[in-house]
Amino acid sequence: MIRVLQKLLKRVLSPAAFWRTKYCWWYIRVYTLRRFIAIFIQRPPAVSGPSSDFADKIRGVNTFATTEMCRVMTQFGSDKGRFNHNYTTIYSALFGSLRDQPLRIFELGIGTNNLNLASSMGAMGRPGASLRGWRALFPKAQVFGADIDRDILFADDGIRTFYCDQLDSNAIRDLWAQAAMEGGLDIIVDDGLHSFPGNASFLAGSLEQVRAGGVYIVEDITDGDLVEWRRALDGYVSKYSNFDFAIVQLPAPSNPGDNNLLMIRRRS
Repeated sequence: MIRVLQKLLKRVLSPAAFWRTKYCWWYIRVYTLRRFIAIFIQRPPAVSGPSSDFADKIRGVNTFATTEMCRVMTQFGSDKGRFNHNYTTIYSALFGSLRDQPLRIFELGIGTNNLNLASSMGAMGRPGASLRGWRALFPKAQVFGADIDRDILFADDGIRTFYCDQLDSNAIRDLWAQAAMEGGLDIIVDDGLHSFPGNASFLAGSLEQVRAGGVYIVEDITDGDLVEWRRALDGYVSKYSNFDFAIVQLPAPSNPGDNNLLMIRRRS
């Protein structure tokens, strides 16, 4: 019934009106309700990988409890804390105390709505939603993004975006050669192709861009690709000995397929 209603709203509403309606529905149905009942329901993530205080902190998060970060990202049209994903519960626990810091935040995958490109959000998608969410949550931060779709690149107050094909090592190298990227990043999020080859390619060319104490995140890992990541994890841990690695599976009954993260913290 809900999906039928959503299809009807897409036909009769403008994209902006559709997203406002969807946000209001989520706010009442999920955000407000869970704010009250989360004290009774605990849904910690399943965390695997080498033991560390980083993994322990993630393991202690109640992914059922909605946060201010969930609300802001959803308001801008990002899916990081809406229905199928609840990543913002983890991000709030890790980054919430840093909201007044001059962080440098980067996200791969601006959110193309070009139906001819892989990982399209669909015609009603809102390119730049997560970048605008990061900027609102971290007002003193510099926010950067990159995408293979040149048509959705943009610049805004506190936001700059660049072209990148995450399967092309030369394109990744050119991205980090941009003058704006000098100095490294505190948070890097790969929300691009959502495939093991694409994720591994971008990680290989980008992990060293993370500053000490910073975090690298791969979002939307499918259950099938978790097998590949587990096979590869020992090699990564050996190669990057100054990083902590954690594979995170978040419980979400509405999304049993790709509500998984790879999270990496640089110690030094």
